[in-house]
Amino acid sequence: MNSFLNELAKQLAGKWVSLLVVPGALFVASVVVGWRMHFGSWPGSDHFVAALQQGRASGGQLAAAALGAVLLSAWAGLLAQGAGRAVHWLWLGQWPGRTGEALADRRRRRWARAQEGYEQAYRQGQSDETLAQLAYRRNRIALAPPTRPTRMGDSIAALSTRVGIEYGLDLEHGWPRLWLVLPEEVRAVLDESRDAVNRSAAVAGWGVLYILAGAVWWPLGPAGLGALLTAVVRGRSAVTNLAQLMESAVDLHGASLATSLGIPVPDGRVTPEIGREVTRVVRKGA
Repeated sequence: MNSFLNELAKQLAGKWVSLLVVPGALFVASVVVGWRMHFGSWPGSDHFVAALQQGRASGGQLAAAALGAVLLSAWAGLLAQGAGRAVHWLWLGQWPGRTGEALADRRRRRWARAQEGYEQAYRQGQSDETLAQLAYRRNRIALAPPTRPTRMGDSIAALSTRVGIEYGLDLEHGWPRLWLVLPEEVRAVLDESRDAVNRSAAVAGWGVLYILAGAVWWPLGPAGLGALLTAVVRGRSAVTNLAQLMESAVDLHGASLATSLGIPVPDGRVTPEIGREVTRVVRKGA
């Protein structure tokens, strides 16, 4: 048990250093360089540098400087992590108030127009190529009638809608049970996809911090903007991939969930009737 706890502590320490301290140290160093170029040296820094150059800096001063650098780096990392969580929340579009409702309503109107165009072309017997192009335009908005103000948010929200329509399954309550019956390799792929979303949000968090640091030294602002734009592109791709993998997990292993709950699946395919029975069991009247 002690060896296990020691190994766990080493892993956590390694992650703490890689996720917070290392990128935080780069950020702090960039701000310090920018500050020195723009405003001059930090108060009291000239005295310490002179003592260091002359070999008169005490061990306590060096230790305090090192500790201060680590703490500042960790603090910057925590700020970036908080900014990343805020970005993640914005991406998924769970916004309260009228702004989120207005943007979601706008997306619904755009989707409805695209769906109407697709249905009209289908009734007119348009070619498969034309129908595919119209479906692509509609699906770029969302795969189901939008309910969120963002495209990323609707990628996740559409998952529940599509599964509910196809299988009669309430994914909100069914997913935790499905997760327990998924093969280990499938869960590993889903974990990696989820981590890709989190990494993109973390990069966006650093981008926000560098944009704010542009007030100290202007080159940091464009660097932060570039990081933020890159994170948005990667985040959109990662969220779409995660939603597709989750839907695939339901398609391929939904029957395993039903049979694990004691619900027979005669032909190995989950029907809406079976899905509604699974929903009844997992919701337990809630």
